[in-house]
Amino acid sequence: MGIKVGIDLGTTFSAVARISPTTGRAEIIKNQYGDATTPSVVYIGEDDSILYGKDAKQMQECGSENAVAFFKRNMGNKNFSFSINGKTYNSTDFSAILLRNLKEDAEKQTGEKIDGAVITVPAYFTNVERAATMEAGKRAGINVIAIINEPTAAAFAYGLNETKSDQTILIYDLGGGTFDVTIAKITPDTINVIGSDGDHQLGGKDWDDCIAQYISEEFEKRTGISFADDAEMINSILVKSETLKKQLSNISKVKFPVNYGGNKEVIELDEETYEQISSYLMGTTTSVIDRLFESVHLSWNDIDGVILVGGSTRMKMVQNYVKKMCGKEPLHGVNVDEAVALGAAIKANLPERPIAFLNGAKSQEPLLTIAGAKKVIDVTAHSMGMISQNKEGNKYINSIIIPKNHTIPASENKTYKLSTRQKSNEMEIYIVQGEYPRPLDNTISGLYVVKNIEKMGSSSEIEVTYTYTSNGIIEVTAKQKENQKILKIEKHDVPDDISWTDLDPKDYMKSKVTTSEVEVILCIDLSGSMYFDNRQPIIKATQAMLDFVSQMDSSQVKIGLLAFADKHKMISVPTANYKALKEAISNVQSICVGGCNEDQPFTEGYNYFRNSDADIKYLIVLTDGIWDNQNQAINEAHKCHKNGIDVIALGFGTADEAFLKEIASSDDFASLTNLNELSTSFTKIAQEIGGDKLQTWN
Repeated sequence: MGIKVGIDLGTTFSAVARISPTTGRAEIIKNQYGDATTPSVVYIGEDDSILYGKDAKQMQECGSENAVAFFKRNMGNKNFSFSINGKTYNSTDFSAILLRNLKEDAEKQTGEKIDGAVITVPAYFTNVERAATMEAGKRAGINVIAIINEPTAAAFAYGLNETKSDQTILIYDLGGGTFDVTIAKITPDTINVIGSDGDHQLGGKDWDDCIAQYISEEFEKRTGISFADDAEMINSILVKSETLKKQLSNISKVKFPVNYGGNKEVIELDEETYEQISSYLMGTTTSVIDRLFESVHLSWNDIDGVILVGGSTRMKMVQNYVKKMCGKEPLHGVNVDEAVALGAAIKANLPERPIAFLNGAKSQEPLLTIAGAKKVIDVTAHSMGMISQNKEGNKYINSIIIPKNHTIPASENKTYKLSTRQKSNEMEIYIVQGEYPRPLDNTISGLYVVKNIEKMGSSSEIEVTYTYTSNGIIEVTAKQKENQKILKIEKHDVPDDISWTDLDPKDYMKSKVTTSEVEVILCIDLSGSMYFDNRQPIIKATQAMLDFVSQMDSSQVKIGLLAFADKHKMISVPTANYKALKEAISNVQSICVGGCNEDQPFTEGYNYFRNSDADIKYLIVLTDGIWDNQNQAINEAHKCHKNGIDVIALGFGTADEAFLKEIASSDDFASLTNLNELSTSFTKIAQEIGGDKLQTWN
């Protein structure tokens, strides 16, 4: 029987921890060099041999281009790649290489097989980054028990102190490449995460960069020589800047000798200057903390203490900031380099009850208690939504389904309305992680396509459910509410270009409609009442239909004309020849189909569309009075609805609104207007026909 470990997969350093079989306390598994942490660096030789950790770090310090570090910052980024020996690697590949070697080294040091591991990630990692981390673990041959947020793991480690009272703790996690801040309520039995925020493009490396830039600029000021374009020199300065940063945590001034281009200079950097050149970075951490306080409605006055996590928190400026804001020293008893791995080890070994049994024990009584074991209540670091439309239908928005700082695991749903057609009914669900209304201001972390939506009228209600797992992975399901059918969903890659989300939805959807898939028949009531009042009804109806045709695109929509009264006549089947169609509309007044309303257009429309290959089919009915055959008309209209033919009913004069709603595919497709508003009403219809419509259902 093997062991379960916690792995802190860090940006600059990684660590592995286990539960001691004798004490029940989490402990670090030191690597082959006897070190508690391992540099997160991978080197691939010309013969494809692999070095990792300290050995790879030495190759990096020598300026080797085959040594790769800081790949965690690009976890899940499909645009990040690195070519070595003609092979292309991404961040998941490098992480898998590192994890495999960490696992194998830990197994050698303990003499035990690792059966499973909890791997830590920044709290602010998105669905894509978390999934990539789990994939890296899988490729490394690790049974990934769970993914846990780094600050939550640190809270576990703090629990090793066995606090007896309730405390509201702020966890300030500044690692080599990421920054997270979490507020948690810690009791003797529970870790209740209240909220998290962060920036996974901010970490100790950015402070290293500040030092390197300062040295470069000072050298150029003194010598007039720049080494900004010398990659090998820059890499060397960056590696040494990390050492200077660590030295400044213990002494107030450091000296750095630079020998380049025949010039030798010794550049001094004191603590005050260091704080000045990196003040904007500290300002970023402050902004993140303030944002978190605002979101959870707390302040520094509510904080009992601060846990510092990550090697970069050893910087004096961080320590001083915490003391100033909290009014007390940071909480002790947590090793900033080891806390995350220790907490992950506790999580990895938690049974349903916080107890473990010694190997081989047959007794059901607990023989060993895991120190620091607590129940964890965690929350989402981001809101989770999908791209939808606003109520007005003129803008794409981020429609939030699971709000930020919602307790996890979570499952929430929201219902959307989708215009449906006879066939090819699909709905795209773009997962949005973030709080901003504009979709592109957030992270688009996934695309799911909902299949086989049945046409049951002009539109359908689709219930979309997001399930946010304890690993921070989003699962998506969808159900058609009219028939309670669980719909098939396919996962797709997010396209590189989704700039269409900044367009007007009507314009965008209209551009997606293909030639000949949309057919419309204008059905005009030519009963006697249309010729009253100096023929104004028929004149304005004719003009409204002409305006409608002018707004449509003949390459996308075919339009026909049908007249009805006591009988009916198909004047023109749907055509792309708008010139001929407009001529037919202009002459519609001369068509004789009787003076009363004994007939209806639906039977003829149904017979035509039954043999049509169009995906989208509309009958637009324009009428000004009461029909004699309402029951028959309603029955025939419903037959159209059931067979994928949408009916839009537009009435004026003495038309019956209740009847219009009966023959229309939905209440949205029924409208009672007046002669002067006919053209405006047809404009709205033209916009509706322009494409599918997805919006929040209210």
